[in-house]
Amino acid sequence: MRTIFHRGFTLIEVLVALAILGAGAFALTFAFGNAVIGLHRQQDNGHWVSDLQFVRRQVLLAKDMDTLEEGDEIDTLSSGVITWQATEIEMADVIDLFRVVLEYEIEDAPEGFQYHTEVLFLLRPNWSSGEFAGDRQDLLQDKRDNMRRSRQEGGLMNW
Repeated sequence: MRTIFHRGFTLIEVLVALAILGAGAFALTFAFGNAVIGLHRQQDNGHWVSDLQFVRRQVLLAKDMDTLEEGDEIDTLSSGVITWQATEIEMADVIDLFRVVLEYEIEDAPEGFQYHTEVLFLLRPNWSSGEFAGDRQDLLQDKRDNMRRSRQEGGLMNW
């Protein structure tokens, strides 16, 4: 004998299907929310990074050492005021190449990124004439001595 119950779904089957559907909808909603939050953070960080690149370009345009040592404040479009200053300037082992440590303070940066430090190597021949003139001469003499020594070892010099 056939019964009516074989033609449709039982109440338990319908509830299980609804539970599975609800769990899937919850997972999709949660993933979508995380994607939107991640996109907003990426856009905020993108503005911060481009503002920092703008300030770095302004720093690289500085002609003299005193300007770098004094630092400056620059108003940016999305990060507020960025204050920068060169905390260390020293001559590298290459003639006319200077190692400069820059520190930035970013007013409206994301949490944990308000302070940023970076090291730049700048080729500035006109800086070598000031306080680094002696260092430059020492580097030149070292290079001359090294060339002379390598020529003597290679048999290129007979004296």
